[in-house]
Amino acid sequence: MRYVFHLSWVILLLALVPADAGIYKWVDRNGRVHFTDTMASIPPEYRDHIEEKVSLLPTPPRVTSERPARAPTPAPPNYAVPLRHDGNAMLVDALVGGAVRTRLLLDTGAEFTVLSTATARRLALNLSNAAVIPLRSASGVFFAPLIKVQSITVGEAVVSDVEVIVHDATPGLDGLLGMSFLDNFLVTISMSNARLMLTPLIESADAELYGGHPKDWWSRKFRFYRTQIESLRGYFGGRYAPEIERTLRYFRVELEALERQASRAGVPRGWRD
Repeated sequence: MRYVFHLSWVILLLALVPADAGIYKWVDRNGRVHFTDTMASIPPEYRDHIEEKVSLLPTPPRVTSERPARAPTPAPPNYAVPLRHDGNAMLVDALVGGAVRTRLLLDTGAEFTVLSTATARRLALNLSNAAVIPLRSASGVFFAPLIKVQSITVGEAVVSDVEVIVHDATPGLDGLLGMSFLDNFLVTISMSNARLMLTPLIESADAELYGGHPKDWWSRKFRFYRTQIESLRGYFGGRYAPEIERTLRYFRVELEALERQASRAGVPRGWRD
């Protein structure tokens, strides 16, 4: 059985649930995303704001009221990706950076995709100039590199400029596939035929999406970058540290780029708070 280190703040590992259960997604006041298969485990103040984003069974057809005649919206592609089981873990093959083949732990509860240091070396990632992010382990808080990879391909699904954390969180594997990749898709896991189904999020009449993303994606991204900018200096008591200054620059640039992206997509101002 694989063992995964607990990385709170950014990585919340999702326990496997029975094949007939749904998975509820909710966001706490600090902007952290949580997944659970039990409604009772969701704090009462968040229960009016949950969504059933991930399901272990194919999603049933959605029934909608009659709409005025309009040109049909092309159905988005649906990518089927084989899953492998290793004990209670689900593994998926991925191509990182268009060149490096990896085997990753599938984790829909992880905020970021994580790559091992060995995989980072194979990709020739320049970690000496990477931003850093605080993580918590049993021995306390430590900083791990946060960097973008050119692309990650799973089956035929491709996402460019994916933020990843470099850390040896999954011994024996090349890392884990988290929401920095999966958030671009409607994710369905079919246990009966061991398939991961990835359906790209697109503009549609049945979902309020801007730039292909729902409200919680935009809100969480803005909140994450702002929170990092506000809190990073506190870890060093205001003392100068080159890696912290480098990280602050990274988050400021990413926040400015996200603001431009949101403006082009017409994202409501309330989604950016």
